[in-house]
Amino acid sequence: MAHSIQKLAKAQLEIKFEVPTEEFQTFVEKAILKLGENIQVEGFRKGKAPKETVEKILGQETILKAASQDCIKDCYLKIVKEEGLEPLGQPEISILKLALNNPLEFKATVAVLPEITIADYREIAPKIKKREVTVTPEEIEKLKQEKEKIERDKLRQEILDKIAAGSKMEIPEVLVDSEKNRMLATIKEQVPQMLGIGFEEYLKKINKTEKEIFDSFSPEAEKRIKNSLVLREIQKREKIEIPEKELSDEMEKIAKQNPSLDKNQLREYAESVIKNEKAFEFLESLIK
Repeated sequence: MAHSIQKLAKAQLEIKFEVPTEEFQTFVEKAILKLGENIQVEGFRKGKAPKETVEKILGQETILKAASQDCIKDCYLKIVKEEGLEPLGQPEISILKLALNNPLEFKATVAVLPEITIADYREIAPKIKKREVTVTPEEIEKLKQEKEKIERDKLRQEILDKIAAGSKMEIPEVLVDSEKNRMLATIKEQVPQMLGIGFEEYLKKINKTEKEIFDSFSPEAEKRIKNSLVLREIQKREKIEIPEKELSDEMEKIAKQNPSLDKNQLREYAESVIKNEKAFEFLESLIK
């Protein structure tokens, strides 16, 4: 199987495949066998009719469709693994050539995690000034801790924003749309709780459509995605790892708060929480 990869705008790839006739024929043969399992021909047990008979009953179009689907899936996954790609969502498949006794040609267009030209975070972080937290005598320790947390979060956001501002990347639309959908879902949940009215009534009061609300999220969604990708890149470059004991403890803690998460979601979320915290602690350590 031959393939070529072309980079497109917005962190998309176009992967073209050419599967030799002999290789594609193996998928054709498998498709005939699989489809033939449910065919009943008089004089033969179900699924045991001669291959030639099965082919006539099924027809060339049905066989090619089934064979191409299996072949495309197999080839696409092989190339993703071989090339170390990190696709976002399912690819858009276009068949370029499909016929019996011919090579199969198709292309897959898919968004991937973008390459990042990251700003010099080791130079930027030390230039951010820490601000002292003042506590009046009347304030209790809890309030002090809360103010420190608020200030720490502001500091971290400032560091991340400045690093992101100096970094270059093409943000895939699929990530932006996904974030915008999350933001829309959040506001739909919050409106009844905070305002005591339904979302449709809320739209009438502010004289906007759902699409206008959705589209207005674009700048903030892009900012969130960019910051997230920058933080992820720092984690990779600084080789931030998590001891298994620390991960299992965090998973146990999160599971108590979110019992609906399955094991894979729980592990992924716990890893994200710990790695983000360690990345921020690293950036804070650069501040003198």
